[in-house]
Amino acid sequence: MNSCRAWMRRLLVGLTMALAFSAGAQTPSRDPQLASFAAAIEKARAEQVDALAPAAFQSVIEAYDDANKDAARGRNPERVRERLAEGQAALQKANVNAAASRQALSSVIKTREDTINAGAPKLAPESWQKAAERFDQAARAVEKNDTKTAQKRSAEAEVLLRDAELTAIKNALLTEARALIAKADELKVEKLAPRTLQLARRNLAQAEQEITRNRYDTTVPKNLAADASYEARHALYLAQLIGGVLAKEKDDQSGVEELVLSWEEPLRSLGTEMEVTPRFDTGMQSAMQSMLTYAQKQRQEIRRLTQDLDDSKEQATALNVELQRLEARLGGVSEERIALQKRVDAQERLRSNVATIETSFLPNEARVYRQGDDVVISLLGIKFPSGRSVIDSGSAALMDKVKRSLALFPGATVVVEGHTDSNGGDSTNLILSQDRADAVKQYIVSNFALDPEKVSSIGYGEARPVATNETADGRARNRRIDLVLHVNPAR
Repeated sequence: MNSCRAWMRRLLVGLTMALAFSAGAQTPSRDPQLASFAAAIEKARAEQVDALAPAAFQSVIEAYDDANKDAARGRNPERVRERLAEGQAALQKANVNAAASRQALSSVIKTREDTINAGAPKLAPESWQKAAERFDQAARAVEKNDTKTAQKRSAEAEVLLRDAELTAIKNALLTEARALIAKADELKVEKLAPRTLQLARRNLAQAEQEITRNRYDTTVPKNLAADASYEARHALYLAQLIGGVLAKEKDDQSGVEELVLSWEEPLRSLGTEMEVTPRFDTGMQSAMQSMLTYAQKQRQEIRRLTQDLDDSKEQATALNVELQRLEARLGGVSEERIALQKRVDAQERLRSNVATIETSFLPNEARVYRQGDDVVISLLGIKFPSGRSVIDSGSAALMDKVKRSLALFPGATVVVEGHTDSNGGDSTNLILSQDRADAVKQYIVSNFALDPEKVSSIGYGEARPVATNETADGRARNRRIDLVLHVNPAR
């Protein structure tokens, strides 16, 4: 305890002198010798002389502080020079002592650097303070040529520094997860989400074990800590959700039903996007299995298409090399080659324009795709009053995007196709789809300044669905206007 207090006193004195030195350094001295000495002190600090030779360095700071004060008070310059001479002698001694410490304490110095790099002074301040005290004692023992004490304190500092480093690494990686689990404990989450909270605790414990096993390989513990944080947040969410359901259940017995229905809704929407009709009359597993099967087939198709694309690129590259070889033999570029290049350039412009259009629409506004050389803009977000063919004013922003899209294909002809869902009679839907297609055609001609001869309209009623008509989401997708752009890719 006494040694700790003594070390703390030395630390406070050192800090006070460092602050005084810093304050003096901020005010440029008119004495070039003082300025030169201040620079020498800063160089020594950068070389950690203050830590490796603390006693001698303390004398350096005291001498500088005295010299600076004397100069500031306008005292005898000779006295200032004497103080500086004392300080320079002390600095020389400190450098000699630091060199001795580097030799005697080489191992613990490396450990100290590792601990600082781990952020221990900020992340593990208590452990760092204890370790720094032992290191200070070891360095002071070296200054006194007390080899036995230096070795003893060095060994103690080594252990304490490694502990501080380990604590700092754990705190850096695990603080968030620990805080979230503590919050969950405070809110008594374990009563409502015990398994999820237990999983968070298990991931946290495994992360801590991994750090202890190998503190320098943080990949696995980082992932485990992230999982622990996720599960803790998950547990907090579940507890809040379950608590709300239980409270509602006490009132009108509908809380659990609302919860299950809220789970079904996103699955229903996802199934509609996949062109799968999810059924929940036997639970969610069959619906999820159908969507999983669909996703697996799509993944296989993507792999096949990717391979086909790679093969096509290789073939195109080989053909291009062969064309260049033939051109070299024939002595120039043929007209066929020029025509082919124009066709390739036109196709590239078409792909680029389609990509631009795709990114301009939100998923609930429109879908854009190609059918050969045609470009189809399927307007899902265009609104009409029920059973009517007047475009709703809320569709103005969407139609502005359509205008910018059509401007990318100035030579194209446009066919406006109207489609409905299956509600209502066939003839009624056919007439309604035609009326709506005509309304969109008229809007385009009037507002987009397109040639009326290049815009036509046709209604298909419910004959061309793109999704099931058995769900609300599917019917919404089927009620649409498709703009089919007949593009001349050679232009």
